Amino acid sequence: MTEKIYLSDAYCRESTARILGKEFRDGNFFIRLDRTIFCPAGGGQPADGGTINGQPIMELASEIDDIIHVLGADPGQGEARLQLDFSRRYDHMQQHTAQHLLSQILLKLFSAPTLSFAIGPEHASIEIGRPALDEQEIVLLENECADRIFANLPIHIFESDDSNALHLRKPPKRQGKIRVVEIAGLDQSACGGTHLRSSAEIGLLKIIKTDRVRANVRLYYKSGFRALGDYQLKHEVTQRLQRAITQPLTDIPIQIEMLLKEKDELRRALKKAQRRELEREIVAEVAAGRDLIVREFSAIDAAELRFFATALMKHGRQVLVYSTTPPGHIIIGRGRGVFDLRQIGSAIFALLEGKGGGAENLIEGRGQNFSKIPEIIALLRARLARQD
Repeated sequence: MTEKIYLSDAYCRESTARILGKEFRDGNFFIRLDRTIFCPAGGGQPADGGTINGQPIMELASEIDDIIHVLGADPGQGEARLQLDFSRRYDHMQQHTAQHLLSQILLKLFSAPTLSFAIGPEHASIEIGRPALDEQEIVLLENECADRIFANLPIHIFESDDSNALHLRKPPKRQGKIRVVEIAGLDQSACGGTHLRSSAEIGLLKIIKTDRVRANVRLYYKSGFRALGDYQLKHEVTQRLQRAITQPLTDIPIQIEMLLKEKDELRRALKKAQRRELEREIVAEVAAGRDLIVREFSAIDAAELRFFATALMKHGRQVLVYSTTPPGHIIIGRGRGVFDLRQIGSAIFALLEGKGGGAENLIEGRGQNFSKIPEIIALLRARLARQD
């Protein structure tokens, strides 16, 4: 049985241990130690990181009472030096202890039990047995959590074989002796994860968004250094916005909404102007009487290219129109004759280093290299000339 140091001392950053077993399997080394400081994943908390004799731990797994340490290289024999990635551990401790606090306050304020919990790489989340929380409720929740954080409540960890004598937030998943994490005067929970010494080390707890999950709501939050990093990022963004918009912080959302509305109006006006210009050019191209019309455009979308091409096709013209503006688009249309353009589609898109498709009288797609447009024109002229 592996002695699990992390259960009694979550702040232990390094130690030594004896290698009791080693197995090479599937390209990796599976190591058993007599003691470990590394906590495997479980209960929503990700596994620790670190090294054994300098070799990075790739995976941790629980096997009955042992912890299996998976390494990519042989750590050797005998005594091993264990070094914990403590910044990763401490982050997990901050998010996990914050969850215990958050779950208890949710019960206290809204009678909302926690149904699931997970610590992801960017944020942590809990799903609660409630259909929604409005903005005012979230502010109340955050303030109540902040009160407990600033109260510097001690966190005790102990074992008990009498759960009936405790005030557990929810019944334990197993019978017999359990490990209890207690936030003094607030919460008792059966838990095998790593935790802080006091609520003050949570630092800050912020709900960053909510999602509806079935009939429940999922809360995404950040605490500790994650919350600090989130605030620093948002502060930088708001500072840049203030410099660009030169408005008080509270007025920025309204100002941005006005600018976006103005942008949409200008975009619609531009599209109308582009359409009028295309209509004039269509009339001019028809009057010019050219059989094959080749045009390059810029800064217009595929829909406008399609409008230009199909309008000329209705007048019996053969059309090749394209735009090299990323992502790059080309349309080839046959206004008369019976030749199936799809027969030369693969050759054309190969020259363009792109892909596309279409119907017998119109093909279109994207291209990356438009330097061979003259070759495409020659190919098109040769094929279309055979049907006249």
